Amino acid sequence: MKKTILAISVATAALSSALSYADYPEKNIEFIVPWNAGGGADNVVRALQNPVEEALGTTIVVRNVSGGGGAVGFSTAVNAKPDGYVMTIPTNATFTLEGLGNVGYTYSDFEYIARVLVEPYVLAVNSQNGWTSLEEMLAGLEELGRPLMVGASGVGSSTHVMAVALAEELGANFQVVPYDSGANAVTAAMGGHIDAVVLNPSEVVSGIDSGRLSAIVTTGEERSGALPDAPTMLEEGYDFNISQWRGVAAPKGISQETEDRWVEAIQAAVEDPEFQRAAEMMGSDIMPLYGDELDAFVENTSQVMIQEAEKLAQ
Repeated sequence: MKKTILAISVATAALSSALSYADYPEKNIEFIVPWNAGGGADNVVRALQNPVEEALGTTIVVRNVSGGGGAVGFSTAVNAKPDGYVMTIPTNATFTLEGLGNVGYTYSDFEYIARVLVEPYVLAVNSQNGWTSLEEMLAGLEELGRPLMVGASGVGSSTHVMAVALAEELGANFQVVPYDSGANAVTAAMGGHIDAVVLNPSEVVSGIDSGRLSAIVTTGEERSGALPDAPTMLEEGYDFNISQWRGVAAPKGISQETEDRWVEAIQAAVEDPEFQRAAEMMGSDIMPLYGDELDAFVENTSQVMIQEAEKLAQ
């Protein structure tokens, strides 16, 4: 009799889990982007939106919650109920904000579901300066007689940290000017209000295509597909190779069934031709990771970026 009761209990639990899996999602899902519309992270989420909606059979409501270089949006997401109805887009800023001491959470307070895209950082200057190479820029800085005014997407953002790290690596004098978004920083650079930006290719490619910005150097292992004429720091003789990444995360504590649904949805989305075209236009490489491999990547990357941010905070 006890065996029969046990079998019934196990079967009931399995059925309940299967029904829960099938029922999710039962309503719209809010996807928090911690920066203004038009920036790199926002562009990625908008590109994922349609294929993920189709895969999950629901509506994704994108909500831009800017402020504090991503701190406001990430804090909003991490404090949401872990039921799979509030998601966010993790990037290196998830780590650098912690290293700067600007947030009350730690990177381990998120459940990392997928890494989707990887892209380098790029240093781009206002074309009116006349610099077309890193050598010309460094020589020009000596004549400039003041720091290079470099825009980044928010205080404590990964682009802020990267601008400082680049200045240190190059032995150059940068004054970093944080903006609420990459789009605003690009607008300021094109208008001549600042000299340059350190952002991702997806954020600067339109300004470069217009001829108002010039890409000087990128930080990836290889040249960016969106900026094939811009050499890497490695090519320029510097042992410097750090890239941005963008993915999907939720507040810690979501169920395994919900996480599995999202993994399936992302796996379908990255195979979508429209998403692949969008990624190419953004200059991003589609390099998905899930599960244990993703956990190892997050752990390794977090340590590097947190340490760089801690240097800046000192």
